[in-house]
Amino acid sequence: MIEIRKLTPEDAEDYFRLRLEGLKKFPEAFASSYEEEIERKAEQVAERLRGQNPDTHFTAGAYYDRELVGIGTFLQRERNKTKHKGDIVGVYVAQHFQRNGIGFKLLQYLVEEAKKIEDLEQILLTVMSENRSAIRSYEKLGFEEYGLERRSLKINGCYYDESLMMLMLKNEPKIEEAKEALDIP
Repeated sequence: MIEIRKLTPEDAEDYFRLRLEGLKKFPEAFASSYEEEIERKAEQVAERLRGQNPDTHFTAGAYYDRELVGIGTFLQRERNKTKHKGDIVGVYVAQHFQRNGIGFKLLQYLVEEAKKIEDLEQILLTVMSENRSAIRSYEKLGFEEYGLERRSLKINGCYYDESLMMLMLKNEPKIEEAKEALDIP
């Protein structure tokens, strides 16, 4: 049975182990590198988890028989002009648990928890443009591709493109409503 919940500092070692696995096995899927992250200590990871506001910035984990097998983070942007947006980052499912729906359930959880944020209007993410199965999962949840960042990552001399995707949570305001809100005649 799969259990998905927000991670706490007590989960730091398991989270760190799984994150390093993802960075090592799939370097093209993350902006961080294994070499950068291995320098961290589990205590630093626990501190990072402790410092998250569980309402607007959280890391979730998917457990299978008490083993952490999937991770993902949601962060609402903090600046006044961009706090209507949030990002899903660092999603990874252990290689031996991929392709069985755990990643999809983890994404559903991240989106549902993010929807509880009152002023959040859209969720953004990036995904390697060659990762068709991940893109299909995001599309099933309502994400739409709005752009492509060519040569987004460079690893060992090879470039990787990223698809930019967005999930709109609230409809865009009509021009009249926007003018009224800005007090424009």
